[in-house]
Parts: sequence; structure tokens; C-alpha cells
Amino acid sequence: FLGLFSRGLGPTLAREVPSYAIYFVVYGLLVHTSIAENNLGAAAPLVCGAMSGCACWIPVYPIDVIKTLVQNTEGGDSSSAIDIAVQLYKDEGPGAFFNGLTPKMLRASVNHAVTFWVYDLMMDALV
Repeated sequence: FLGLFSRGLGPTLAREVPSYAIYFVVYGLLVHTSIAENNLGAAAPLVCGAMSGCACWIPVYPIDVIKTLVQNTEGGDSSSAIDIAVQLYKDEGPGAFFNGLTPKMLRASVNHAVTFWVYDLMMDALV
């Protein structure tokens, strides 16, 4: 029963913490560039949000693949994330850690563009 709530927790945290750090730092840096401020105007949150969304996924995507495999194991299987990563590498090679990256980038760019666009709208409305 506890495995229901904790299976994959380690890999999830290993993905989430650096991902969000990258996400907000990249967005903050991009939105304050001269290109964003002078050329993009109201589209800056869309463009910078899309870019930061992609930037946060690329370095942690292999961890996400491992996390998904850990969470999809049977309840009695006690394979660690490292065991699963080693087996994945042996079975499919390094490319296996990036399977599905293209659709993830497409989804991330739209998702994070809209997220920061709505955030910017709300901040303008509240301030």
C-alpha cells in the first residue's frame, strides 16, 4: 500500500528540483533580454515561456524516463532506479533515455508558453 505513494518518489524529486530551478532561472534571464524587452513586446511571455519549458525538460528527460519505468513496475518488483537505468542502457542503448523527447518538447513549449502568458496577464491585472 505504501508503494502506491512512494514508488518513484526519488526519481521524481531528482527530476523536479533541477527542472524547476532551470525553468524559472531561464525564464527570468530570457524575459529580461533586450530582444524580449524591445522586439517581442506582448509576445515575450509566450516565446520565453516556450523556450524555458523546453530548456527545463532536456537535461532531466532521462530521469523522467527512468521515473516512468520505476512507477510502471509491478508491486512486488523492488528494482531500484539505478538498476532500471542500467538495464535500459544494456537493452536499448543511450538513445532509450530520450525516447519520446520530441512530443514532450512540443507539449512543453505550448504548455509553458500559455502558463507564462496567463501569469503575465494576471500580474498586469493585479498590479
